[in-house]
Amino acid sequence: MSRLLILLWAGIFVMGCQSTKNQPSDQDLQLAQTALTNGHPDNALEIYKQKLKQNPNDAQLLFWAGNACNQAARYDEALHYLTKGSALTPSSEFDRELGRAHLAIGNVQLAESKLFDAVEVNKMDDVALNSLGVAYSLQKDYSKARDAFKSAINIRPDSMEYRNNLALGWLLDGRPEQSIQILYPIYSRGEATSKMRLNLALSYASNGKLDAAKTIASAELSRSELESTLFYYQTLAKQGIR
Repeated sequence: MSRLLILLWAGIFVMGCQSTKNQPSDQDLQLAQTALTNGHPDNALEIYKQKLKQNPNDAQLLFWAGNACNQAARYDEALHYLTKGSALTPSSEFDRELGRAHLAIGNVQLAESKLFDAVEVNKMDDVALNSLGVAYSLQKDYSKARDAFKSAINIRPDSMEYRNNLALGWLLDGRPEQSIQILYPIYSRGEATSKMRLNLALSYASNGKLDAAKTIASAELSRSELESTLFYYQTLAKQGIR
């Protein structure tokens, strides 16, 4: 069932590097920025670490290092750089990245606090809004979660991750029909990711539409996975996702 029960925060770090106002001018830092953009945060982190040896109290370097750590799933290390940098130069960007790191390691209430602070300062930070929605969802505050996801979508209407999270916010709140309304148009256009297709199948199963759920899931799962999944779908159809 692990492929079916998609974690709400699985896509928190899909965004590229979120930089501070000043873009790097140093050639090495430009190389690090390129590495982040191309999905190689570990390479970027090595550059930032070398730079921090020369300037250990450079808040911007500390931010970039923490951001790279978040993208590389080095969350405990991210907290080290981000906490130090935030103490030197507090900002909504530091709050956002601190919130994302805390969220990833399960400090949900602390994550919510940091992310809320980030959004209060910068209401156009879609990454912080999406992460805040996840924090609310993990605490089963689905109404607030949906508001946060909708705000993120208003800023980035092309984000499939945000729409998927909004759909899950409805599904986990016992409203699979709302989840279907969000996911099905994306699926019908052929734009849905595997995660979104499985979540759509979950929505149909929870809504009692087992044939539709089976049709969608059969394209994503092996035969053995599908057999066990169908039993789970039948349980959903009887009891709902909760």
